[in-house]
Amino acid sequence: MAADTFFSEIKELIKQELGYLPEGDGLDELLSCGELKTYQRRAAIIESGRLEPDVYIVCKGIVRFFDNSGDRERTYGFALPGTIFVSQHSFVMNMPSYFCVEACCTAEILKISKADFWSTVERHYALALFLLHYAHGELFYREHKIAAVLNGSAADRFRSMLGDRPVIIEQVPQKIIASYLGVTPEYLSKLKRQYLKDQ
Repeated sequence: MAADTFFSEIKELIKQELGYLPEGDGLDELLSCGELKTYQRRAAIIESGRLEPDVYIVCKGIVRFFDNSGDRERTYGFALPGTIFVSQHSFVMNMPSYFCVEACCTAEILKISKADFWSTVERHYALALFLLHYAHGELFYREHKIAAVLNGSAADRFRSMLGDRPVIIEQVPQKIIASYLGVTPEYLSKLKRQYLKDQ
């Protein structure tokens, strides 16, 4: 695939997150700094306990953020194509990452070094402003998750997730979705059956 076509596709995905793109060529320059990497299902993108300061953009597939609590994994969120993400511990404070990030299915990720990210952002005001809005959008979605996904009954949480991001229900293993919703895989199966019955 030609670089111009690839960048156009990625920019369109990023645009869906906020509804607009920055003016100028800053975003193109930032994308050109990246290395496209392919991860198979369950492959680690960011490992807990390691310094992982780089910036990542999901191009294809779905990734999840999780930690380990004793002998079980707790899923905190997902990233779909167009999502920009970092290990906040590593990127902001130069600390080892707390979260693990892994591919839920085969995923293509554009990896941009922290040094390249900042050197590009510092030269492009419109890009910097866009990324500030993007960071505020991320804070909104965290609050939205509490309001829409974590509140209510398990059935309410399932329906909310199905309404917001049905592709996750379709493509992510049931065990992971159950972890995100805070239910057992068996109970998630029951919720699915009840939902289909009600349709």
